[in-house]
Amino acid sequence: MLSYKFARRSFLRGIGAATGLKIMLDNLEASAQGAKSPPRFLMTHFSQGTAKPDFLPAGPGGKDFTFSRILKPFETAGLREQMIILYGLDNSKIGGFGGASHERGTVMMSTAVAPPGTRAGLTEGDDAFAGGPSFDQIFLKHVPGLYKASSGKGYVNAICDSRVDAQEISNQCISYGYTTQPQAAARGAGPQNTPLLPELSPLNLYMSIFSGFVPGGGTPGNTDALKKALMQRKSVLDFALRELKTIKSLAPASEGSKIDLHTDAVQKVNTKIVADLQSATNGTSTCALPPMPDNTMGVANGKVDRNDFANFKTLASDEVTHEKVGTLHMGIIRAAFQCDLLRVATFQWSPGTNHVSFKGLWPGEPETSYMHHPPSHRIPASSPQQLLEKPDPAYAPVVEFLTQVQIWYFTRMAKIINEFKTTTDAFGGNLLDHTIIPYVTEVGTSTHHFNNTPALIFGGGKLGMQLGQFMNLGSRVGPDLWLTIAQAYGLDVTKAPLSAEKFAAVKANYTGPIAGLWKTPVV
Repeated sequence: MLSYKFARRSFLRGIGAATGLKIMLDNLEASAQGAKSPPRFLMTHFSQGTAKPDFLPAGPGGKDFTFSRILKPFETAGLREQMIILYGLDNSKIGGFGGASHERGTVMMSTAVAPPGTRAGLTEGDDAFAGGPSFDQIFLKHVPGLYKASSGKGYVNAICDSRVDAQEISNQCISYGYTTQPQAAARGAGPQNTPLLPELSPLNLYMSIFSGFVPGGGTPGNTDALKKALMQRKSVLDFALRELKTIKSLAPASEGSKIDLHTDAVQKVNTKIVADLQSATNGTSTCALPPMPDNTMGVANGKVDRNDFANFKTLASDEVTHEKVGTLHMGIIRAAFQCDLLRVATFQWSPGTNHVSFKGLWPGEPETSYMHHPPSHRIPASSPQQLLEKPDPAYAPVVEFLTQVQIWYFTRMAKIINEFKTTTDAFGGNLLDHTIIPYVTEVGTSTHHFNNTPALIFGGGKLGMQLGQFMNLGSRVGPDLWLTIAQAYGLDVTKAPLSAEKFAAVKANYTGPIAGLWKTPVV
């Protein structure tokens, strides 16, 4: 009888560059030897801040609070004990050279570094560029457990719709690398940290992660074959069926259920993509096309200046397409985390200056579609109290619309997070327990202010996050959110390597971790 080591070597020679299958076999062996679930990090973003009266929970805080109507979807989904609710973060002290609120706010939110300037060559001259790496990349660099050498670059970034006001890049990206590149500046001066632009297409995201499951790897021929298979309702697992059976025959019998977990995770995502592609091919797609962008699943911005603040009604709405793309993107990321193909990702629903259209959310107009961001400009920047207190009658419809859009997003996000909660990873652990998912926004209110900013943190219970809490922070510098999460990954801003990061050089921009949100986990 062949030894396991000899059979393993023969198997690996047979699958060639199908790295996904090798990773799977490595994971099964590690699990059989008692390896624990690894940490993961998923930075997620919602746009436009919030309306304080509709967001803020009632009660003194800590464990004693009642969900607000904006946050109610998370309670309904059974996520109270898997989340932290924060209010009162403030990025205004970070500053930055120029840049409008959403543009500058997105960069400050993700990097905690003042933007050194704004991009030249664009209509408005307010597109802030980054002066440091984002925290997904900081964690990826400094936390050995977050990086898998077999995953290539070690991360993916996804977005559901990238339409913005005037071609600004800053709103379309929450991930920035360590490398810098020259950048002509309208204000300030370059260089800029390289924006790691997100993927719009769920299919392309899927291919970038799961093509390794095809024997021979992600060659052009295999990529074409896999796309064809998807269009014909063939599963990508057809390509790997023989190899999966081989793995099952090599692995201990006790690991069979974990092989099935891998198969099930990939199969579920693939089934959704196949159905959507087939629907579009037959002309039966229910996706309502927006008036200006081209017809893609994730609607691209294109080289277009919109600035349609005076007329923000649309002939068709986007929510069917928008929800579908978001569900697919996050399902793919969840499956990749579950199968341990990568451990770091970012996800955006839409930019801060988005033009996603929603039907029936404007008060008293059930058949009308309105874009999300443009109506917010009906509230003067000098009147943040309209979103911090009960609004004046003249502004009440706009505020209610913004609140209804946020409820729409939070309802979908609650369902997505709940799927992480009910997923077992390849090592037998709960996926959400070992994944920290901050859900952050670029401004406090849509009136372009950086204080009174909300944030949510999901998961990470096994990493030491103290969940099931609400804290009204009053006015707490925004980077303290990241320093709180950093503890779960073994990082301390007072010590190397985190103390050497660019954001840490400006001591006024942070005070340290938020007390009570993390403690050393019991191993």
